[in-house]
Amino acid sequence: MREEWTEKYRPRSLGDIMGNQVALRKIRRWADSWKAGIPRVRTLVLQGEPGTGKTSAALALANDMGWDHIEMNASDQRNAASIESVAGAGSANQTFTASGEFLSSSVGKRKLVILDEADNLFGNQDRGGAKAIVETIRNTGQPMILIVNDYNDLKHKAPAVEKLAEKAVFTRLSKVEVSSVLKAVLDREKIGSQPDVIDKIAENAEGDLRAAINDLQMMVEGRLELELEHSRVLGKRNQEKEIRTALHSIFRAKSVREARDATFDVDSDPEDLILWIEENIPVEMRGPEEMVSAFDAVSRADVYLRRTRVLQHYGLWSYAKELMTGGVALSRTQEASPGHFSYRYPGQIAVRSRAKGPRAIRDAVAGKLAAYCHTSRRCVKESTLALLAATVRRDEELLIELGKKLDLDDSDVGYLLNMDPSSARVCEIIAKITEGRPGVMGSPGGVKPKASGKKRSIADF
Repeated sequence: MREEWTEKYRPRSLGDIMGNQVALRKIRRWADSWKAGIPRVRTLVLQGEPGTGKTSAALALANDMGWDHIEMNASDQRNAASIESVAGAGSANQTFTASGEFLSSSVGKRKLVILDEADNLFGNQDRGGAKAIVETIRNTGQPMILIVNDYNDLKHKAPAVEKLAEKAVFTRLSKVEVSSVLKAVLDREKIGSQPDVIDKIAENAEGDLRAAINDLQMMVEGRLELELEHSRVLGKRNQEKEIRTALHSIFRAKSVREARDATFDVDSDPEDLILWIEENIPVEMRGPEEMVSAFDAVSRADVYLRRTRVLQHYGLWSYAKELMTGGVALSRTQEASPGHFSYRYPGQIAVRSRAKGPRAIRDAVAGKLAAYCHTSRRCVKESTLALLAATVRRDEELLIELGKKLDLDDSDVGYLLNMDPSSARVCEIIAKITEGRPGVMGSPGGVKPKASGKKRSIADF
């Protein structure tokens, strides 16, 4: 399984975090206040949109201060009992060992308690959670950080937090800051890139560094050099925003109509929408029964999508959409979180997008060869192209003559050799192909070269 770059390159120190220097200074001052004992303000709230560095700052702070840390997030049940057993016990005047045993602070070291998505307390499952948080903040003997997207939502559910805790606000990073981080990641991965590619990723991310790093990793996979044409895999961030907003509504719909209507303004066909829903069921659903039911609805929708493709009967799309939206929405047995999750980009769409470039080049080569051999593209792709590629990789003279006959460019030659079009060998072969091109048959005024006894021609293939 690949390592996620967002974790691999997560900052280990506050000094490594890009942007939000005002918030970082407040975090340092608050942490320093614990050096002389338990301070008046024991809890810090980190507020900001996803991808701005809140969780990274909390973990980096623990590392800088030499504190252990314990974390609860949105995947945990945040009712009163769980908060008191984990955050409550952990935030008392105690610390813990690596094996999880609690020790007094005089024996061990301080522990930072991190409650992520603290504004997402909801429904019967989290009953008493807000009250438990307030009591924990009042009684904690250890530093505690609450991470929220919507501070007003937290205040509405737990008004006492405003008086008991300080607040540090994180804002979205600038395009320059995001670009700087992406360049550093590429340098450490030893991957080259055209400057415009980094700028394109940073612009699309709109200040969300986590999204930018995820986009970068998605584009880089299988490549040693990034070019501007590879940025097509990103799509439009605005379109993704529409889809993510629709997903939020679908997963919280109370009826089939409400779930279906959430997709009306989405500029995406059902084939792509079902991949978004499928990818994010594990993100949203809270139990195995819910996930089994939701995936069953998606699988039934996929049956109708296939029938649509095979029969070319697009009226079946309506059945597919109701199953993938309403069927998934009604799979819930527990109340959904009102907060926004960080939805994942569908892996199948990413793979499909990455393949568009190579497919286009393959089709171009097949088209040129099909015209020369007076056969169909399909025949060339199915029975000839793979064998031809294997042959020319061992016979450069044949490749050069083929290039002259078919007017192959660097992308075509790179495809046949399975090499980067900008590599030295491809450039050398292209130079030989274009050398003296006006004298080659097929060019204006061209003359057919004399065949030598040993030289192979395309007719021999």
